[in-house]
Amino acid sequence: MLSLKSMVDVEIEKGYNENTAPAKVCQDIVLKAISMGPLHHNITVKGGVVMRSKTGNIRRATQDLDIDFLRYPLSDASIDDFVAKMNCLDGIRIERFGDIEELKQQEYKGRRIRIKIQDSSGYELESKIDLGVHTKLDVSQEEYYFDISFDNGSVSLLVNSNEQMLVEKLRSLLKFGALSTRYKDLFDIYYLSKHVDHKKLHVCLDLYIFGDKQMREHNVNDVVKRVRDIFSDKLYIERLSASDKNWTGENVSTITKSIENFLKLL
Repeated sequence: MLSLKSMVDVEIEKGYNENTAPAKVCQDIVLKAISMGPLHHNITVKGGVVMRSKTGNIRRATQDLDIDFLRYPLSDASIDDFVAKMNCLDGIRIERFGDIEELKQQEYKGRRIRIKIQDSSGYELESKIDLGVHTKLDVSQEEYYFDISFDNGSVSLLVNSNEQMLVEKLRSLLKFGALSTRYKDLFDIYYLSKHVDHKKLHVCLDLYIFGDKQMREHNVNDVVKRVRDIFSDKLYIERLSASDKNWTGENVSTITKSIENFLKLL
């Protein structure tokens, strides 16, 4: 029988704090439920949960879970059906509560739901899931094994590739320039730049940046120039350095130089 309280306690022992430990347990429950449900081929996991798992760094822990639907609608009825189909774990009840929130952030449009997860003892946790739709079907998703804190220890799900994640974060930086407030993205780019396949990366660059009429960058040289200009903005670097989002442990000057050199070699 699953005990949410004991699972939270285990995560705290691993180094998670009182905020991130319950979030990690909720994420593990949802990942397990998706993997066992009939929609697991219609869902790809993205964002901080993937980054935290791949880096193994607790400092990259995130409160929410980000997923995209594949060939599955984002209507209210479809979302409620998705939640209902997650109720496949013995002793665990998952339900949505509150209104479905429309999300319109920098480079992201989607919907947010709030869920309650309850075990058979009545112990309850709350979490949020941000939902989007993966529209660029030419970009294949990768099968990935998440280590989770119960059952057999891992679940297999589709996730965004390193190449897709890097280019999506780079696109946002290019679009908003020195006004970008997505500082965590830059530290993610630094990590991901060391774990990508250049051929796959160029496919994503063509789809998300060079082939997009909304973008001003048409080749790698344009990207390098734009990024160099952003990194030359003193106010941006000051805000980046003062941010609490640097989970890498590296100093900002090392990170910006590494990213610029990486882009030059593409």
